[in-house]
Amino acid sequence: MTEVKKTYKHYVDGKFVRSESGKVYAIDLKNEKYEIPLTSKKDLRDAVTSSKAGFAKWNSLTMYNKSQILYRLSEMIEGNKESYIILLQDHGLSKSEAKNDIENSINTIIWYAGLVDKWEQLTGNLNPVAGEYFNISHQEPIGVTFTLNSNSISLDDLVKSFLPALTVGCSVINFSEKNAVIALKLSEDINNSDFPAGSLNIIAGKFENIVEDVGGHVEIKHAVIYDDISKESKTIIGEKGSESVKRISFQPPTSGLSSILPFIETKTVWHPKGK
Repeated sequence: MTEVKKTYKHYVDGKFVRSESGKVYAIDLKNEKYEIPLTSKKDLRDAVTSSKAGFAKWNSLTMYNKSQILYRLSEMIEGNKESYIILLQDHGLSKSEAKNDIENSINTIIWYAGLVDKWEQLTGNLNPVAGEYFNISHQEPIGVTFTLNSNSISLDDLVKSFLPALTVGCSVINFSEKNAVIALKLSEDINNSDFPAGSLNIIAGKFENIVEDVGGHVEIKHAVIYDDISKESKTIIGEKGSESVKRISFQPPTSGLSSILPFIETKTVWHPKGK
């Protein structure tokens, strides 16, 4: 009989919490078995409440401070590199594949940490107009964002599912299914990286159990699906999302400047030039 290695908890509002339902699901790896909390509808609502408050906290920080926090996360992963390599090997990766993936994830975090104070200059614009005034395209984060990361066994893919949104100032509820062990392990390093409570929540479970609630919750401003979900789930989240007037993105870019574009909205500012 396989011994249960560890029962993880969700990471919500800067705390490690059990699922409200008390239910778990098992993930069997090569050498270990893990029990993962099964997200209920109430768990999702709690995460949204936390994320709404976390959005205000995250955006009260200076760009420099946000960049420091992201860089701190890369340092935490670097310090725990061996434990991540062992975990990825238990998922079936070779040691060299696991090591490369961890290195890539660290480099990815550092890249986004460097983008934090530059993205608005790169995406904003001074628009030419006929008249004695300026017309400026000003970019702002869209707000509370739900992200479903892909089921690929990769720490690098995992961080790419929440870093673009965080970089521009969104708060994030990151949801995992088959790769939940990696995500919930990462939450321990997130907890030690000075993220404001609620700015980044990590939950896990079966997406089909909450897809209607993700689509219908009016406080979720953007639902981003990095995984290849079923046609039925796409239809549900599309219909519910239209009712709650939210942005929905399916498998957007995960690298480069284009990765942050789905998470911002543009406001136009007019100002007289003066004499």
